Amino acid sequence: MTALEARHRLLSRRAALRLLGGGALGLAGAALIGCGDDTAPEAALPATIEAATTSTPEAPPPSTPTPEPTPKPALAAGRSERTLLTGTEWETPLVVSHSGAPGPRVLILGGVHGNEPGGWLAAEGVTSWEPEAGSLLVAPRANRIATYEFQRTLPELGDLNRLYPGRPDHELPMGRMANAIVEVAREFEVDVVIDMHESWGFFLERAADGSQDGTAFLGQTVTKGAGPLPLETVGFAVAAVNARITDREQFTLRDRISRRDPVEFGRAPVFEELEAGGFRRGSSLSLGAYVPSATPILVEMGQRDQAESRRLELHQVFARELLERLGVL
Repeated sequence: MTALEARHRLLSRRAALRLLGGGALGLAGAALIGCGDDTAPEAALPATIEAATTSTPEAPPPSTPTPEPTPKPALAAGRSERTLLTGTEWETPLVVSHSGAPGPRVLILGGVHGNEPGGWLAAEGVTSWEPEAGSLLVAPRANRIATYEFQRTLPELGDLNRLYPGRPDHELPMGRMANAIVEVAREFEVDVVIDMHESWGFFLERAADGSQDGTAFLGQTVTKGAGPLPLETVGFAVAAVNARITDREQFTLRDRISRRDPVEFGRAPVFEELEAGGFRRGSSLSLGAYVPSATPILVEMGQRDQAESRRLELHQVFARELLERLGVL
């Protein structure tokens, strides 16, 4: 069990009890944490999911002490700003905040596509959050020029979300930006990458439109890529958010890691979305393949008949929920 997984198990139990005690989850919260057992969030998971998302090493002999996970050392407390692709016309700010206490390190991306304002406006707001543990890094407008043009991207820039891991000498500027993001994630050994996006239609409304597939119908989804963070961590965060938003706004958790029967974490339905290699090559969901410490999470809001202000708010609601469960906030 990694240090991040061990920390999550303790924090998720405490967070679940706090939520139930405060009535934030109501009946959905009760379903998540059972009959008051402080280990219920883990115990309530189907055995197949527990086995698929965590690894249990063989117990050492009784005479051998069980080694404790070694947490990453705390980085000196402080807030700074650096620039990605500094000195070029594509440069963009990266806000770095360290709590001074050990804990997970989280990278948040916005503005990968310039016509998805709910994502980059939400990320800009996150730059003011102060972590209580670990570190928080935010690149609000990864494709800054595209956000100014209010275009998904421009042909001469390339599509950042199709170019990971990139190269420092890539022929397209966003290929160089992809490389810069990977290098930052490696430098800080980030544990989680949250990539804030928007789609047009809603994932659960695809059948009504006669469209069964495509990135235009990924609204209100949270997709976990390959990485050390257990699926259950993301699943319970989605369920907690779903318990306090409207039916149409409900998030669907999409798992791109391994094949398994669909399950539910409270009000967080899970859909199997396996692709070759367990991730979509070139997208942020592939980051776990290039940054071993990191688990990428792609969050998509639906633009159709959903106000920009609400999309921004929901991005921040999910990000805060997950960061609180990780102990960062």
